[in-house]
Amino acid sequence: MNMVQLLIQTGVTFIAAGLGAILGAFLTRHTERFKHLQELRSTAYADFLRGFAKVGRAQIDGDRGERSKLEELEGRIVVADSRSRIAIYGSPDVLRALSKFIRLGTQSIRPEGMQAFAELCSLMRREAIKHHASLDDVHTVLFS
Repeated sequence: MNMVQLLIQTGVTFIAAGLGAILGAFLTRHTERFKHLQELRSTAYADFLRGFAKVGRAQIDGDRGERSKLEELEGRIVVADSRSRIAIYGSPDVLRALSKFIRLGTQSIRPEGMQAFAELCSLMRREAIKHHASLDDVHTVLFS
């Protein structure tokens, strides 16, 4: 009887260790995929904002020389690339806010465009760092 108990105990131990290893591998893989998705998302959001700012700076430049036109073109390329990545990796809320901003002409001169851009930035911020900031604060930081 002692030998049977020892075999059962050994068998249960191996099964528990195997299940633990499988579960650990699954959770590690899931966590890594989640982290990778968050990284892709955050990079796409940051690139969009960087490209948008670059285009805005180039358009404001009074000289509008060759350098300014090249900077605007580079910004537009970054924006186009990041928009496609946001379409793939972005959350539904950010995608909806970006669509609204695009429908308004992707400009932040009119009050509606400023509001849509602030909402978009606020959603990107909330998703990236999981902290809420008031829309008024985001609007003030962007446009004051």
